[in-house]
Amino acid sequence: MNSGASELFDTTFTALHAQGPLKTWSLIVTIFGDIAPAKVDLIDSQLLAALTAPFGVKPEALRVALHRLRKDGWLEAVRTGRRSAYHLSETGEALTRAAYARIYRNVQSGQGADWQIELIEDAAAEGRAKTALIGPNILVSAKPAEGAPLSLPAADVPEWMRAALTTDEVLEEFALYEQTLDALVPALEGKGLTDEARLALRFLVLHYWRRIVLRQPEVHEVLLGADWAGHRARVLTLQVFEALPRPALADLAAQQNA
Repeated sequence: MNSGASELFDTTFTALHAQGPLKTWSLIVTIFGDIAPAKVDLIDSQLLAALTAPFGVKPEALRVALHRLRKDGWLEAVRTGRRSAYHLSETGEALTRAAYARIYRNVQSGQGADWQIELIEDAAAEGRAKTALIGPNILVSAKPAEGAPLSLPAADVPEWMRAALTTDEVLEEFALYEQTLDALVPALEGKGLTDEARLALRFLVLHYWRRIVLRQPEVHEVLLGADWAGHRARVLTLQVFEALPRPALADLAAQQNA
């Protein structure tokens, strides 16, 4: 249950939450990745509590999530006066950097690449079953692999092969997300939202976008371009990011301490 940063936040939260519950530790990862992606960036406990409050995160749940992230090597803690502050560990920073382009890049970045097709005996046995497979032994990639037997321009790939890269479940997931953003994007125009409400909405959309896009192999988006199920979802997400720009961490900290 969220605490209601705004009516628009509540409506959007309810719609996106239907796709899956929001986990506190994962929300914290989203927040750090957006406003504190470098190891030198610090968010103190009071500011972090304020940023997660619109999502209904209670102090105890926040403490448990922070403990988990420290134990898992994502975050490190330091003391700042009477309070604790947190920053990404080297591992957390590296993982954040690796995911950054997939989350924030514009719709043209990386699309239209040639297809690299590899015929392999057993994808599961080679540990490659989670990559872009068409059947049990045909793997496609956007990056040429040394010694790969066949490479095709994306425009020449047959339709059945394109269709094999997605599923009805993926299509439905993106459709529900797009439906939510179709309602949100026009509602952001002319809305008298507070800075807190605007930031909460940004984090909310970013969190579910991150959740949905990182679960899909990157090769889908790079190879399929505008034919990819999530192409329009990215367009709408970027419109939200433009309407709700990322604030500077220093400004948030100053407002919290004012």
